[in-house]
Amino acid sequence: MRVFALALLGVSTLTTVVTAQTLAARIAVVDGSAQVLFPSRPEACGDGRTFTGNLLRRGRMIVDGSVIIDGRKLRDEPCLRGPVRVVATVVGGEVTRLRTYVGPVPPVDARVVDLGMVAAREATAWLLDLAQHASSRVASSAITPLIAADGSEPWPQLLAIARSETRPRDTRREAMFWLAEATNHHLGIDNADENMSEDDDVRQQAVFAISQLPRDVAVPKLLEVARSSKRAPVRKQAIFWLGQSGDARATELFADLLGLR
Repeated sequence: MRVFALALLGVSTLTTVVTAQTLAARIAVVDGSAQVLFPSRPEACGDGRTFTGNLLRRGRMIVDGSVIIDGRKLRDEPCLRGPVRVVATVVGGEVTRLRTYVGPVPPVDARVVDLGMVAAREATAWLLDLAQHASSRVASSAITPLIAADGSEPWPQLLAIARSETRPRDTRREAMFWLAEATNHHLGIDNADENMSEDDDVRQQAVFAISQLPRDVAVPKLLEVARSSKRAPVRKQAIFWLGQSGDARATELFADLLGLR
């Protein structure tokens, strides 16, 4: 029975690898644009065409290339549930661009090869490989759909990317941004801005002012606030700006707070 169980485990593992490779291979043979759909995490939403929101409850919204923080939208359209839709531009077998959408799926453009719905696990394996090995633009763009996927908790992998001296600077910064988001979510303070006092608002402004100081001055002060502040909106603000800092000390703080040591 033990040998049989191990054999089944081996077959299962092999199937997972082959499936992930199959998706990458299916995309690689496309000459132009390929579309992939996969289940989104329960809190994710969007309009399916222009913006994606609430990837970690509070959410980061992307509207025509502009990043919107704390749920502030540039449009009045409702944020609707739906699958993740990734459109990959493929040139010579290599992915050169990724665009990500969440929400209702629009009719397929005749110029796009529709690969249909795949398992979230299959999609995340493909996206993680891009985040770890692709060029800066593609690797950075792979992180948002990686997080949007149902059941995805890629924090150890993003921590490794943020720590890596071989990955592009923009990719490391994108990983740090999402580690900061994950940290605030893990601490239960991602929605802390909803019930702020006037005092919290003043303190947040002070944290912002600190974040604009030279890094050698700003980072130690932000780390202190992130570790010890009793005010959730203030602590959240410090963690957010640490996520923008690109500083290795911030990465290690996220590792500590997320329990990834």
